[in-house]
Amino acid sequence: MKKGAIIGIVAGSVATSMLVLLLFAGTYLSKAKAASSEVRSHNDSAYANYETNSYLSGASSNKGITYSMDMSDSFGYADEEAEYFENDVVTQNTPDITEVNMDPTQGRLLIRTVSITAETTNYASVSADLENKVRECGGYIEYSSMNGTGNNRDLRTGTYTVRVPAEKLDALISAVSGSCTVTSSSEGTSDVTLEYVDTKSRIESLRVEYDQLMELLKQAEDLDTIIILQNRLTDVRYQIESSESRIRVLENQVQFATLNLTLREVLEEKEVEEAHVVTYGERVTDQFKDMWEDTVEFFQDLLLWIISIIPGLIFMTVLTVIILIIIFSANKKRRKKLAKARAEKEAAEKKAAEVKEAEQISENKKVSKEENKEEKKED
Repeated sequence: MKKGAIIGIVAGSVATSMLVLLLFAGTYLSKAKAASSEVRSHNDSAYANYETNSYLSGASSNKGITYSMDMSDSFGYADEEAEYFENDVVTQNTPDITEVNMDPTQGRLLIRTVSITAETTNYASVSADLENKVRECGGYIEYSSMNGTGNNRDLRTGTYTVRVPAEKLDALISAVSGSCTVTSSSEGTSDVTLEYVDTKSRIESLRVEYDQLMELLKQAEDLDTIIILQNRLTDVRYQIESSESRIRVLENQVQFATLNLTLREVLEEKEVEEAHVVTYGERVTDQFKDMWEDTVEFFQDLLLWIISIIPGLIFMTVLTVIILIIIFSANKKRRKKLAKARAEKEAAEKKAAEVKEAEQISENKKVSKEENKEEKKED
């Protein structure tokens, strides 16, 4: 086999190995990025379900009511319904709104939500102070979680969802800011005045319809009409309860503001620098710093990638060595066969030349004898 063919086979094997490694690395990196993106997306939406769960739990608290009655006794059903609304069981469970004005004509109904991220070197003390301050403000911790042990540099991270009366939220924020270092904060306000007014109007219209259905039920004598009216009464009653449940949720959200706090334990708190105008020189310096950090990060990632593909490189190297050994062994056997065949051919040619030379010598001797005979005859 020629050297060019051997070089081509080796180059093809190496190129194939590198292509396989690149495909493997690309798949590995894409999976890592997807997982990281998935983790970041999960952490960013951690608080999205709090209010929804609160609302669903409140709205579902009045479901599951069953009615057992004799279809022929329409007046008994009507008396039971009338007694339900006379007792006003639903409104008895409505929280006592004393601090927040729930009259939409006197002001907007706003739901206030504040999110804060803070750092502290004394996690236990700040966490305890937060719980005490929440109780002093007349609020409660709706959700809390903590990761980490606080030992052997396993720093803790706590997540809190706090509900406090709206007028005391600023005091709580000031207390939190005074006990730890706030690194980021955001605030959002939702206006639910229109929804509150619409829901109230819907309840009033449903109550009017309910009263009318009750009058019709008292006057009904046909069994089919009674069943239809009872079904409609049940449906209207459920709608009233759902609307009143939504009203209670809105009143609670307006009365109690929400503070989403993420508290991180650090070894050293960073001092919050005052805002200043960034000069051109600082911008250039920051740009070079970012470029250097990106370069270092690139080579770190490259080193990690190289370490991750070492098993593949070892496998491909071993495979290439085996292929080269097989190729060189085959070439060595082929060269031996060619050398043996060449030696046999040379031996045969040499033997043939010797035979031909011997024949030539014998013929020359014969000619020489004949010439000697002719010379003797002439003499």
